[in-house]
Amino acid sequence: ETGFDGRTQRYHHDLTGKLIRSEDEGLVTHWRYDEADRLTHRTVNGETAERWQYDERGWLTDISHISEGHRVTVHYGYDSKGRLASEHLTVHHPQTNELLWQHETRHAYNAQGLANRCIPDSLPAVEWLTYGSGWLSGMKLGDTPLVEYTRDRLHRETLRSF
Repeated sequence: ETGFDGRTQRYHHDLTGKLIRSEDEGLVTHWRYDEADRLTHRTVNGETAERWQYDERGWLTDISHISEGHRVTVHYGYDSKGRLASEHLTVHHPQTNELLWQHETRHAYNAQGLANRCIPDSLPAVEWLTYGSGWLSGMKLGDTPLVEYTRDRLHRETLRSF
């Protein structure tokens, strides 16, 4: 395809329709999959750009890429019900593999199984306040309300307070 800016992009698919190669001006990207048709890695001009890893259940556990020469990885953790429980971001030195930086964000769920808290390292939790089957009634950062919603009997928003 040729975009409005005159840049030409080409896409190549296998017989099942999976994207296996894309070309964007001088960049040639190859897309690789495992036997379960899950994306496993992407190369750009022969260099590994990104990798995806999965556990025995088929759940995504890691995504990694190179940024300014450093390996950046996001590790995903799940709870016993298969819900996302944590995201752990790490940055490693390219030659020594020394850990240079890390950050973790945890996720929590209410009794109904709806996501209701995001807890970043060293920062206040972000909490979504809900009622009934999950209608949003507000949001807090730590103990500080950020927004509150008033709704009518049909759950339509009638007032928003900051």
